[in-house]
Amino acid sequence: MAVNNKFTITYATNVASPAAGEQVGGTSDVYQLHGPYVIDKSYDGLRLVFDVVVVGTSYDADSNGLQQLSDALETAFRKRDRSLKIDIDGTAWTYTAGTTLLNSTSSIAKAGDRESDIGFSRAYTINISAELPAEESSKNGLRDMEMHVDYEAGRQRIVSMRGVYTAVADRKASAQYQHETHGFDSVSGTLLDGISETAAWELVDEAFTEDRNNDTCSFSRQYVELLAQQSSGVHDDTNIRDHRIVFTDTSQHPGDSRPGLFRLRRVIATYDCAVDVATLGASTNLQDVYETLVRPHITELFEANYEPSVFCIEDKRVGYDETSKRMSVSLQFLYQSSKGGAPVEISQSVAYREQRNIDYTPVFEDDELVAEADPGFAVVERICSRTAVVVGLETPKRRLGEDPTGGAAGPIKGVEGGKNVSTSGWNIVQNTSQVTRKYIGDPETGDQIELSILTETVVERFHKRPKGGSGGGKHWGL
Repeated sequence: MAVNNKFTITYATNVASPAAGEQVGGTSDVYQLHGPYVIDKSYDGLRLVFDVVVVGTSYDADSNGLQQLSDALETAFRKRDRSLKIDIDGTAWTYTAGTTLLNSTSSIAKAGDRESDIGFSRAYTINISAELPAEESSKNGLRDMEMHVDYEAGRQRIVSMRGVYTAVADRKASAQYQHETHGFDSVSGTLLDGISETAAWELVDEAFTEDRNNDTCSFSRQYVELLAQQSSGVHDDTNIRDHRIVFTDTSQHPGDSRPGLFRLRRVIATYDCAVDVATLGASTNLQDVYETLVRPHITELFEANYEPSVFCIEDKRVGYDETSKRMSVSLQFLYQSSKGGAPVEISQSVAYREQRNIDYTPVFEDDELVAEADPGFAVVERICSRTAVVVGLETPKRRLGEDPTGGAAGPIKGVEGGKNVSTSGWNIVQNTSQVTRKYIGDPETGDQIELSILTETVVERFHKRPKGGSGGGKHWGL
């Protein structure tokens, strides 16, 4: 029976040359469209539903047998990623797989129809569904997008974005997302400027997923507002990613022998970051990045925050993770506060040493231990010890005579100094003054602190003037 239907539906890889079962309706005697078709289109999807009646000449598996025709139709309309063509009397709507029709799938069901399931015929319901590309040319394939802004406790902003790109024309979806001209970078830049045109933003996390045909590309990004510089004088350094820097003051104040003394203080700076291999290359030498970018930056921040008069790097620990191109740095700074003077540490002690002589005169009695005890001479000494740490160069002190440079000897507090001998009381009888020079800090950076460790021991002896002795003491020259 000749059929002349003005409707033709083709679901094939090549709609111009369909295979058996891929085209229904039109003048086909074996695949006849039954009733109207239903098409449902939205912004991002298409759905087509229609009924087909298969008409054979026998039940056999020959070319026009019902079994052969049914198998060919079921095979054709259970496939995916095919193009679609709807033709009405020569006017066609063509949807090309991968460009105007994305991730198409088809299902076929034999619903069971009393009117058509008779003789050598049977009815099928076919459902074709697919995604559609983004239509606005200004979006360049961006079909959907959303943005979330999160404020940390300190009001630092974290911006999360996610969305979907679709293939457009001959460009795949992931290429639409990543392309430097039409990619998402320009879109995200506009969105971030809408939040703040003065803030500096850094991309710290990015992920995208392609479907099996690269017809759609789902992506997510996270940006962090940069509140601190990433390298020396640069707020957003393209070579540094996801940096964190923390300063910890570990100063101790155990007590000194002098009030108001400012000890050397310690600050630990920890720095962690990733190195962008997209700008520096996968073979980037992390040590060079540390020496040229990270260490100078940490040092500058330390000086700006603590304003030291002198400082050095006392301890350095730098870790390089070559697998993920990250580095972790810990620097311990030793410095003198701008409020402090040259002495930074003093310990002082005073001890008394007493010696006496007793004269024993044996007496001849029955007990051989019997003796007369008479007091002899006694010696009382006062020993003053002090250790002082001084920033800079210090010289040993002379206390028995004048300073060879012409200045005063400068006795220890509480110790009577000078070149004259007292006729009664305390006199210095021994003085030991030693200076040890010491350099603290990393010699590679040149930031070292020169220290003088002054160790002094002064021995004084106490005496009383004899009651009948001559007045005045002698002068002791050196």
